[in-house]
Amino acid sequence: MSGRLYYVDWLRVIAFAILVVYHCSVAFFPDMSWLMKSAQGSEMLSLVMKFPRAWRLALLFFVSGMGTWFAFRSNAGLTFLRDRTTRLLVPLLFAMCVIIVPQVWFERVYEDGYDGSLMSFWLTRYFTEGKYPQGNFTWAHMWFVAYLLVMAFLCYPIFRLIIDPRMRRLTGWFESVARSNAIYLLFLLPLVLNVALSPIFPRQTNALYNDGAWFAVWASWFGLGFLVARHHHAVIEAIVDRRWLSASFALTLTVTLYRHSWAAGPDDAFMGDYDNMTVLYKAALFGLAWSMILTAVGFGALHLNRKSAALAWLNRKIFPLYIVHQTIIIAALFYVLPLEAGVAEKMSLVLLVTIGGSLALCLLFEQLPWPFRALVGLPEQPADAPAPEKSTVPLRY
Repeated sequence: MSGRLYYVDWLRVIAFAILVVYHCSVAFFPDMSWLMKSAQGSEMLSLVMKFPRAWRLALLFFVSGMGTWFAFRSNAGLTFLRDRTTRLLVPLLFAMCVIIVPQVWFERVYEDGYDGSLMSFWLTRYFTEGKYPQGNFTWAHMWFVAYLLVMAFLCYPIFRLIIDPRMRRLTGWFESVARSNAIYLLFLLPLVLNVALSPIFPRQTNALYNDGAWFAVWASWFGLGFLVARHHHAVIEAIVDRRWLSASFALTLTVTLYRHSWAAGPDDAFMGDYDNMTVLYKAALFGLAWSMILTAVGFGALHLNRKSAALAWLNRKIFPLYIVHQTIIIAALFYVLPLEAGVAEKMSLVLLVTIGGSLALCLLFEQLPWPFRALVGLPEQPADAPAPEKSTVPLRY
């Protein structure tokens, strides 16, 4: 089978859907502080969401790494960096200066009792009171985009090296590992880097400059995605063949984490938890993330690698949806949290508003002329133009 790897697009859509559901639920976690917190909480909801929390970002960075290979292969020259800048930096700056502003305003009104208008907040306070959380200026959820941009530039020399024929011995070693059971040991890459850097960068901040230990983790998943895509023809068959083994590892680690961490009592939680990340806990967490990635790739390549009009429609809107979704969530929470209703009803309403509002904004964005489309992460090509089929290496299974 040859042609575009549609399953990668499906994984991107699925990963984003998980992200939206997770973000719509965080305000109701009694054991976590977020941008806006509900007075009503659900221990069960928090407990259930600890599972996707363990691997959702790893999957997003991995899929982004795969997509970066296809972009890099199309143009391995400096045009790649120019395209990454247009694709990532422009929406990042626009979101920080415009789209995220209502998100912070709603938070200040709800949490701090600010009584000024959105326009007044934007013009007089957002840019002038320092960086969030003490101030207001922030990239919020767009930290993910900022990290991808930095990774693209930092990894560019490595990308060039990987495609050099003189590196065939090293890339051949990766193919051999990825075709064997040793592939499951690759979670050690983010683990070792994180443990080594944690004494210097002890906290996860999403602020880049002081987040070295976790930047290394996200860059590891990103790099592994790039490598799997780069050597797709050589490794995908083995990943598909091991999909049930990958799922078994994921299930075992999930049960272990629930038993000895997430749902454990004080005497049984010896592994640590999200607030006390021991080396053992990180090993289980990264092992679960890698097993889930391999499970998703294995089953996705086998069952989802087919063309779909719905997929094409959704895939085009994923990036602008990501850009706007958290602002819609915070706005929905602002109006939904005061209602007389239970947690399930409130979360469901927030989810519906988020999906509907985000899609409505994306449909409006589609009407923008170029270059305004670049501000919200849309390509120059209009929605109704036929998209060229991207050539990829064949799937051999």
